[in-house]
Amino acid sequence: MPQFKFKNQDLGLAALLAGLTMVLLVATAPAVGLTWDEPSQIGASESYMHWVGLALRHPTQALGSEAISTYWTPNREHPPLDKLWSGLVWEAARHFFDDLTAHRLGNMMLAGWLVGLVFLLVAENYGRAAGLFGAAALLAMPRFFFHAHLDVLDVPVAFAIFAVTYLFWRVVDRPEWWWALVLGVAWGLAEAVKLNATFLPVALGAWLVIFRRKWITLPRVAAIGVAAPLTFLLAWPWLYHGTFSRIIGYIKFHVNHNPIGAWYFGHYDLPPPWHYALVMTWAVTPLTLLLLIFAGVARAGRGRQDGGLGWLLAISALVPMLPFIVGHSIVYDGERLFLAAFPFLAALAGVGFGWLTGRVRELAERWKRPALAGLITLACAGVLLAPPVMATVSLYPHLLSYYSAGVGGLPGATKLGLETTYWAETYAEAIPFLSAHAKKGDRIWVEPFSYDIFIYYQMHGRLNPGLVILNDAPAKSLLGPDAPQPVLGTFRTADWFVVESREAQYGEFPEEVALRDFLSVRKPANELSYQGVPLLRVYQK
Repeated sequence: MPQFKFKNQDLGLAALLAGLTMVLLVATAPAVGLTWDEPSQIGASESYMHWVGLALRHPTQALGSEAISTYWTPNREHPPLDKLWSGLVWEAARHFFDDLTAHRLGNMMLAGWLVGLVFLLVAENYGRAAGLFGAAALLAMPRFFFHAHLDVLDVPVAFAIFAVTYLFWRVVDRPEWWWALVLGVAWGLAEAVKLNATFLPVALGAWLVIFRRKWITLPRVAAIGVAAPLTFLLAWPWLYHGTFSRIIGYIKFHVNHNPIGAWYFGHYDLPPPWHYALVMTWAVTPLTLLLLIFAGVARAGRGRQDGGLGWLLAISALVPMLPFIVGHSIVYDGERLFLAAFPFLAALAGVGFGWLTGRVRELAERWKRPALAGLITLACAGVLLAPPVMATVSLYPHLLSYYSAGVGGLPGATKLGLETTYWAETYAEAIPFLSAHAKKGDRIWVEPFSYDIFIYYQMHGRLNPGLVILNDAPAKSLLGPDAPQPVLGTFRTADWFVVESREAQYGEFPEEVALRDFLSVRKPANELSYQGVPLLRVYQK
């Protein structure tokens, strides 16, 4: 039965891991290009900070309908908690860091705390070696390491889901009823980060059915069910006025999401088939870690020796993928929409490593060389972590193009017909070239609705402000009213074309097919590639 007590040494190690992770992320952040969703998050965070300033000066006015609509409309498609957190950190950090790093810093802090939590959960139940390996495994997953830098919602909701699961594990057997309210508040806060947290009860409920079939559970579940939605509502000022209609709008946005397809085994699918999430997890998880994850799952399947924690980790790793496996939810962008599974997979890798260290100790004792156990364990950790770490170093910062040895790396994935990259993070590589070759007034075509990436670079002096950024539909910058605005125009009216190797952008719509045919007969003026696979091309008309 888990107890709500900590070992000081474990807490110290968790804090050290969190701190080292933050330092590593901050040090490596400048090379990570701005991604598609970050301008929307940045614009919303800054708008929320204006509201916070108003609330401190005139709280009654700030809570009025006009102020709420003015400041909380940006990015109202998603709950606000992480944007509010990022904005608060940005307000302090922008005096010490560049603007983009300052906006990203809050989420990098959450990523560090997540690494510390993975260590704590695994170490407390399977030993410190297992906990340390689980924490290292999470950072050694190249795609997760990339996402950990960004000012978007995927790592924050992964942190929130893991934190609630950790709290659940620590208090599930506590007799005090008020822990149910604490869990309800925690779940409500997680839901106020991103919709993905809504599915938390599926994992926790399934585990309770298997391991804790007690009548006392029912009133506690009811308490959680009351506390969570109330917390969610309180955490989102946008819902303070027109509550019902705005909740309906929030639901409709996700039910009727914009159609975004995926490039999957050489086909444009909208949506891709049920196995997409499982295959992509296999394809982007380092092979050596996958082997340990399977070992961790096998150990969980042995029964109740760990109180059911292994089962909780395995179920929690699967649930983020379930909406895409059993339903008709749109899934795209590789692993991004089920990134919350990865901390649990890393924890399972730690469990598997704990099993391995046990076998190593047995072997060392059989050889009557117990001192060898530590050296062999370190060697095993090095062998298992070296391939993904080397891959990260080799491909950095373009880690959204990472594929594991299980599919033959990026060249093998390309042959299989998996998407080369996404989210426009490679656009940063085009900035020096355009700055050197494009002339004032030149019109730049980028992937539809990714114009704000170039506008952000213009606002912060990295790209010539005299260049005209096109969008093929009427649109406004999400970076705020003071930002330059995109100009309506198609690729046919452009002087330059910046094209990432996101095959899904050449879908089945006539304009997309026309663009593909238009570029197929042209030679790029500049190209970024890795192992012979193009990641980004810049064309001149």
